[in-house]
Amino acid sequence: MSDLSVWLAQQSKSEREYLLKHQPRDFVEGLRNFNRYYGWLMDFGFIEMKLEFLGVQALIDDYDLARNADVLLSPEQTQTLKLIQGAIRKSAHVLDGDKTQLVEHLFGRLLDFEMPEIQRLLEQGRQSKDSVWLRPLKANLERANEGALRTLVGHTNVVTGVAIAPDGLTAISASWDKTMKIWDIDSGILLRTLTGHTDWVTAVAIAPDGKTAISASADNTLKVWDINSGTLLKTLTGHTREVFAVAIASDGKTAISASKDNTLKLWDMDRGNELRTFNDYTSSVTAVAIAPDSLTVVFASKDNILRVWDMNSGIKLRTLTGDNYGVKAFAIAPDGKTAVSASWARTLKVWDMNSGIKLRTLIGHTEKIEAFAIALDGKTVVSASRDHTLKVWDMNSGNELRTLTGHAEWVLAVAIAPNGKRAVSASNDHTLKVWDIDSRREIRTFTDHTEEVEAVAIAPDGKTAISASQDNTLKVWDMDSRSELTTLTGHTSLVLAVAIAPDGLIAVSGSRDNILKVWDLSIHKEITTFSHTSSVNAVAIAPDGKTAVLASTDKTLKVLDLLTGTFLRTLTGHTEGVTGVAIAPDGLTAISGSRDNTLKVWDLLSGHELTTLIGHTGYVTAVAIAPDGLIAISASYDRTLKVWDIDSGIFPRTLTGHTDEVTAVAIAPNSLIAVSASSDNTLKVWDLVSYKEVASFSGEYGFSCCAIAPDGVTVVAGDESGRVHFLRLEGMKQEDGSREMVIPAMVSSYNLNNVVTSFHDGLLLARQGQYEAVITKLTEVAELRPDIVVVWFEIGKALHNLQRYQEAITSFDKAIEIEEENRDFWFCRGLALMKCGRQLAAGVSWFIAMSIEPHDYDFWLKQGRSLFRSESYEEAICCYDLAIEIQPNKAAFWDWRGFALRKAGRAEEAISSYDRGLELEPNDFHLLYRRAYALMTLGSYEEAIDYFDKALEINPNYHDPYYDKACCYALQGNVELSLENLRRAIQMKPRRYRELAKTDADFDGIRGDVRFQELLLG
Repeated sequence: MSDLSVWLAQQSKSEREYLLKHQPRDFVEGLRNFNRYYGWLMDFGFIEMKLEFLGVQALIDDYDLARNADVLLSPEQTQTLKLIQGAIRKSAHVLDGDKTQLVEHLFGRLLDFEMPEIQRLLEQGRQSKDSVWLRPLKANLERANEGALRTLVGHTNVVTGVAIAPDGLTAISASWDKTMKIWDIDSGILLRTLTGHTDWVTAVAIAPDGKTAISASADNTLKVWDINSGTLLKTLTGHTREVFAVAIASDGKTAISASKDNTLKLWDMDRGNELRTFNDYTSSVTAVAIAPDSLTVVFASKDNILRVWDMNSGIKLRTLTGDNYGVKAFAIAPDGKTAVSASWARTLKVWDMNSGIKLRTLIGHTEKIEAFAIALDGKTVVSASRDHTLKVWDMNSGNELRTLTGHAEWVLAVAIAPNGKRAVSASNDHTLKVWDIDSRREIRTFTDHTEEVEAVAIAPDGKTAISASQDNTLKVWDMDSRSELTTLTGHTSLVLAVAIAPDGLIAVSGSRDNILKVWDLSIHKEITTFSHTSSVNAVAIAPDGKTAVLASTDKTLKVLDLLTGTFLRTLTGHTEGVTGVAIAPDGLTAISGSRDNTLKVWDLLSGHELTTLIGHTGYVTAVAIAPDGLIAISASYDRTLKVWDIDSGIFPRTLTGHTDEVTAVAIAPNSLIAVSASSDNTLKVWDLVSYKEVASFSGEYGFSCCAIAPDGVTVVAGDESGRVHFLRLEGMKQEDGSREMVIPAMVSSYNLNNVVTSFHDGLLLARQGQYEAVITKLTEVAELRPDIVVVWFEIGKALHNLQRYQEAITSFDKAIEIEEENRDFWFCRGLALMKCGRQLAAGVSWFIAMSIEPHDYDFWLKQGRSLFRSESYEEAICCYDLAIEIQPNKAAFWDWRGFALRKAGRAEEAISSYDRGLELEPNDFHLLYRRAYALMTLGSYEEAIDYFDKALEINPNYHDPYYDKACCYALQGNVELSLENLRRAIQMKPRRYRELAKTDADFDGIRGDVRFQELLLG
């Protein structure tokens, strides 16, 4: 901590809050002490504390004070403060959700600036970290004061439209998440969310008075809103298909909408009435614009014709001629004399409205243009494109002024503030960005890939790395300098996979061009090429360096001899494309992941499938095997990772925390940690003993791949923008006060592999039922890592299985001390308390377990069934009671409870339970049958026979009731009916019922009957 932050921490709470809130302004406006103002804003301790207590916007506002003309700072000091403010503002959307990312983002945005004051601030931040973190080794985020000013996050789906209010202070966005959101543009604060549409919101427009807005939706309606209150004023109905465009006339009284039903409608916004329908179209209208004088309207249609109509009379005035292919958007300049259209041919066209003649074409985008906006002065146009960029154009000359980059996906909408200096864009990446479109600052050109990085690999010596990209190239990187050594070209399509041989001399790449290339890394040249029949999605090289396994879209894996170029065998079994593959350290087995949601374990020598690993609910994107060969980790589209025991195929734990698909996973050489990459813009570090997330890094784009260097602390990752990130895993202070750039909580005082190996050995012993050995093995782990909750839990289960219940309770208590909100721990503790005869304490423990997830009855049903199978009937009854407490109207629950009661010798209570179930389901076969059996147990044979007959009316082909009726009749001495029912049962299941009847005491009364003996003999 800095001296300033230590001093602030020593102040009283009220004094500290005052100082954090007001002192910077007091320095500037009251004391006129600009040096102290500068000192505070350059102190990391103050920055961190203000962010923590008052939030990011209050911190940004402090830096705004330096812009006052009478603040006397040197140009260098002013520039330094602008850089820090710019970095914080650009990261505001991340820091709002996770303040711990402050140091990471300052490094990512400011590391390239060599000013001593900036570097001193970064070092303060680095020294302040008292937890595990990923430190950027190069500036891997947009630098301060370039690109977008800030990012607005909050929508959960594609953002399709945006409009800026006339005051220029607020913006409204529309999204596929069925909502609209109102934002404060300067602060980035979400002011309110408008809900009411039942399908995608496709567009939004704001009235000239800034008080009302109108939205268009795929639910076939438009809605009019009060912006200040967020109140829905009226709903406009009449379209029969999706409405995807809307514009408001300059008088603010009328609006016009375009729909997929091939019509346009003119609306009275005050009354909500439809005034006129324009239906001179044979295909969908794609865009609509109203002239500033509100007298004419222009429509663009999928028939590629632009039509100009008189809005009052509904008469078509003219068409605009020229190449109008795929017009996506149209707008009329404020002077009403010119207009602009955006074409799916990747161009903008400027038109003369009076003559309908095309004046010029604006060329520059590399993909379809989705939207554009014209500034109020009519001089500037900003276009939004599927190429992920916006472009700023001079409308008179047609020249491109600058390109705005930052979105990770298609840019679908853009609006310009009335002052012409700010713009807000909306994107397929679920975000909006605020831009200074008047800025002349150069935006740094990243020298990484131009398209998404699909894979990275690090050489065994840790000196070089290779990245593979959708730009059809691979790049070789120097790990020390993080600089590009060379670019490898030759693939003609997306490069999806890369692996480096154990000797570090060759690399193998796979591509969507169905080609595998082998590269000599000493000279950075292609050695040879192998053809495949389909896209190569992943590749792994065996430890001997002689063979490689290729995962392909054709649902197979192929084993390739790298020396001869011969395919040795094909591994088949997946039902969808194979997305990932890893080879075990022994080189004998491989594990593959597929879009069929499974993983498969293969014998590489024979090509036989050994087992299928099932557990993911989305397709598997990647798989990694630990260097110790004990575990594998899979990443999935279902947003989780799963840790698998390779020998048994069981996954002991699911790793959760990512909020979007997990795209890649890598395991450190010590097998202690793993790093995962996700489309949620994060890299996460996992402790593989506790299965806990111990660090996270938030980027600007989704991460698509990652790798860990042999040093165990350097991470290389690629993202969707084409950037290659280099980060270092750093930790806390050691006991001697030194700083070790590793994870000190997991490393330093013991053999790295002992913990993981002992832990997984313990789990394997538990599955084998060797509980004494489990306790010995896991106690070793607990001595090294007493903070690992799962170790205490597994020890407790082993003690319980050895009937050492009091010791088990102690172990469960230790687990609960670490992780209190885990109902499994409370449940097992309650079970052990029951075994100790402490029913009241057990009830309390189970009550706490139930309160953690009070609506999950399925948990208690599963526990009840497990206890029933182990013949712990009384405990099973308690579980069923808790399930019924949550959901009392499930007949099956009463059935299972009754079954457990009868097994526990409580037949009369069982009958009552069955009766409750029958009230809910009178014709349930199982309830009728089991009630009959309970009656037979009590000696109520006539009533039992009656219920057996009721069960047979529902399912006459079920055999057990016939046998049980035979028993009842035998016990009553009714030989004829006993033999008749026994005969029916034997006809259905001869072997089973003959064997049962031979020793069943119920038949002792008729055993001497010749006919009975004949039935048994067949």
